[in-house]
Amino acid sequence: MKIFFIYTNINGFHSDTYSFGLSTIISVAKEAGHEIKVFLVKTKEDYKELLKEVKEFSPKVVGFSSVSSQFHFIKELAQLIKESLPNSIIVCGGVHPTINPQCINESDHLDAVFVGEGEEAFIEFLKKIDEGAFYRDTKNLAYVENSQLVVNELRPRNCNLDSVPFPDRDSVLFEETLRTVGYAPFFFSKGCPYLCTYCSNHAIAKRYGSSRNTPRFRSPENCIREIEDVISRFKITTIGIFDDILGIDRKWRDEFLKKYKEKIRIRFFCLLRANLVDEKFVRLLKNAGCYRISMGVESGNDYIRNTVMNRGLSEKQIIKAFDLCRQYRIQTNSLNIIGTPGETEEMIWDTIHLNRRLRATSSGVNIFYPYKGTQLGDHCFSEGLVNEDLYYSFSSERRSSVLNYPDDFKEKLVYYSRNWEDLINKGNISYWLKKFVKGLLVKVQIWDFLIKFKKSIRRFFKK
Repeated sequence: MKIFFIYTNINGFHSDTYSFGLSTIISVAKEAGHEIKVFLVKTKEDYKELLKEVKEFSPKVVGFSSVSSQFHFIKELAQLIKESLPNSIIVCGGVHPTINPQCINESDHLDAVFVGEGEEAFIEFLKKIDEGAFYRDTKNLAYVENSQLVVNELRPRNCNLDSVPFPDRDSVLFEETLRTVGYAPFFFSKGCPYLCTYCSNHAIAKRYGSSRNTPRFRSPENCIREIEDVISRFKITTIGIFDDILGIDRKWRDEFLKKYKEKIRIRFFCLLRANLVDEKFVRLLKNAGCYRISMGVESGNDYIRNTVMNRGLSEKQIIKAFDLCRQYRIQTNSLNIIGTPGETEEMIWDTIHLNRRLRATSSGVNIFYPYKGTQLGDHCFSEGLVNEDLYYSFSSERRSSVLNYPDDFKEKLVYYSRNWEDLINKGNISYWLKKFVKGLLVKVQIWDFLIKFKKSIRRFFKK
């Protein structure tokens, strides 16, 4: 059967275009013998070429994967494709329909959405279509019948992740990510047990009738084999490990880092949680080749961080984690959120002051965005805190506030967001000197040359 997969990243907050979920679905569909085509949509200007290729390929099934900010574009594309190929079956999976299956009510042209993990469900769905059977009773499927939402029973979550094929890396999704960001991304586990109110993990757990999204892990051997497979086919100088929290299972952590040091020997970066960082862990990471760690600080105000966001982290734990990384000469990246419900400008300055104390290598900030299906997002919608005209403008995700704050406060949020690192590094002579020198180099068009030269030197010594 012909299947046309589409991934949209229109005005997306992240520059990378690699979807682990969609790429794994592509792999299982290929493994089942189906004919696959993949298309990446980066701007609305790509619509014309997409529709041309869809019509030429004439697929039986068209599959999307969606986060909240992309669903509007998927609705547009579903309509255009259905008008061109009325007999095609158009479906969508991903985190957005998983935690908010009601989204299908917003589209008359999506035939169904997948809820939860879709690998086994998608193959069951394709088999039924192949056999001409009724596909709507497929587990994990949601659809509309007689104007009513129907959400089918979910399959149990797969606890043997080694049984799932590696995510596909032969499509434009991986090629574009390598070209754009310059590192190879990996994901080795599913789930995070923490209950941060703004995050999708607790919402995914709730969908499965659980209180927490308990992590499941692939075996360290399986993870190393995947990395070896990728570096044997592509020129890779840096690896990004995007597990929600690397090393939350200490036994897995120790075994994986040992094998990574022995067999891979390529520098990598990862994401950690401050309360899990101790000296032994940092030493293991350093010895294995970790050069950079990102940690969610989110807020320097205790009420916002631990009551509104439910982070459960003390300022002392955060400071200790960043100090340990600096002690072992590992770069750090501080992740922050401003503009949550009830936050004041004074509370934002608490976050700025804490970041100054952390002295992270870099510090980034997002403006809070209420995702439907999450605890904090649903609270914002139910309490009328969201300006829905702005929310559905599809250009504000994490760049400006869609809450009903006064205009002057919204403008301040944008100011803080755009000038974040300058505010954090006030008085940091080294930071301002580097910024000055970089500005000069950019003006004489040398900066890009130096970056390319640095990468060439790294590749030379790697060989």
